[in-house]
Amino acid sequence: MTGSNDATRLRQLRAVRCGIINCHFAKGLSVTPLGSLLESNVPRCLAGVNATSVAAPETRDCAVTAFMLGPKTLDEDTAQVLGYPLGDYNPSCKDDPDFIGPLTLRWSDGTESCVFDSEIHGYHGEMESSAKLHGEGAPRKFACGKCGHDRFRVTAQFDYWDACDDLLDDEPDLPAQDYFCNIIFFGTCTTCGHVNSILDMDL
Repeated sequence: MTGSNDATRLRQLRAVRCGIINCHFAKGLSVTPLGSLLESNVPRCLAGVNATSVAAPETRDCAVTAFMLGPKTLDEDTAQVLGYPLGDYNPSCKDDPDFIGPLTLRWSDGTESCVFDSEIHGYHGEMESSAKLHGEGAPRKFACGKCGHDRFRVTAQFDYWDACDDLLDDEPDLPAQDYFCNIIFFGTCTTCGHVNSILDMDL
């Protein structure tokens, strides 16, 4: 099986696990304590950027939040995305265009904002038990899969499975917004408009 087929199957498994459906926010955020918390709190991995709440690019049968990302000091909404090609760390995915973290956004003035690091962010990262692939060394720029351009409008989506509800039940004061179980970064190319999946990781 090729790396591309492996990546496709992984996405299919993620979809089944989280229950992708055809309506937006099938599980209303306000229905549960977790949903209420997510309505007013942003994951800490986005502390260094402006995060504007938007509709989730992929709908799920679980609690979901999504944010359009921008810099705190500039009036713009586009960035280059720096990270590490998945295929460099997993040979079976050598044809997969996805990146792994740490993921950093570089703004037009040259400043950078880290928006995801699997070692410290997400469900297992928060518990200091992450076993995910982690990039090292100099990062590379993500390029549009359609036209090769490297500047995007970036959206981050956070999925919260039942384990997050259980966690909040056990520890009501926990910042459960930080314990997301899957994260996806999408980049809409500013040249051709193609929406790229940049990073998609269970945590």
